[in-house]
Amino acid sequence: MKLEYRCPSCKATNYYTPVIATRGDLHMKIGDNFDANCRSCNSKEKVHINKITAVQNKKLILIGAAIGLITAVILWSIFGAIGTVSLGIPILFMTVESSATNSFNKYMIRRR
Repeated sequence: MKLEYRCPSCKATNYYTPVIATRGDLHMKIGDNFDANCRSCNSKEKVHINKITAVQNKKLILIGAAIGLITAVILWSIFGAIGTVSLGIPILFMTVESSATNSFNKYMIRRR
């Protein structure tokens, strides 16, 4: 999971580096607003915490797919058709990543 926000000035996508599992924990750490430094226009603006959204990390899903494919080939040669069960590893990686992303994006902080 990666956390991203859009710059209020130039609308470029920037990433928030300390990835925290829930928006509530992030709110307790940084408060309602945070100072966002845009990498493209180099402006410093205040952004509300609800503007941060979580997106799926494609690298993690690709790593899961590679692990699943390698274990499927190895287990196919040892156990036969039962080894194809290991092809479910990428699906497991994808569902965990999707549920973490959805749970972060569902919870919003009340504006004051």
